[in-house]
Amino acid sequence: MPSRIAATVAVAGIAGAAVRWGVAAQIDDNWALLIVNVVGCGIVGWATARHERIRLDRRSQPRSPSVVGSDAGPSPWLTAGFCGALTSMSALALQLARYLDDGRIGTAGAWLGLTIAACTAAFVGSRTAVLAYWRRA
Repeated sequence: MPSRIAATVAVAGIAGAAVRWGVAAQIDDNWALLIVNVVGCGIVGWATARHERIRLDRRSQPRSPSVVGSDAGPSPWLTAGFCGALTSMSALALQLARYLDDGRIGTAGAWLGLTIAACTAAFVGSRTAVLAYWRRA
């Protein structure tokens, strides 16, 4: 990875971590974790839809220097950097482990189910909405 890309990913990671900390400082840690995970999945849905649109636009245009570019995926600074630091599966695992250690199996299952459902809905919803918007435009 070129150093310029690595630097932008690192800076975006710092920003994502700061946002996560800011949310956690304002509300309960469990809800903060759910919120940042859902928002992060929504952003990744948007970014992947945007990348899909760019990829399809490039495929339909003749090759020229202005069209040729990387087809590696969505912006690494946004997805790996910002969203990678904003969201956290490891914190979710610790949250679930605490519930399980306390014998709160139902609570652990509920948080896991809620997180999976909400994050999936955010990803699919944002991706679908963006692609539908671009198809109409």
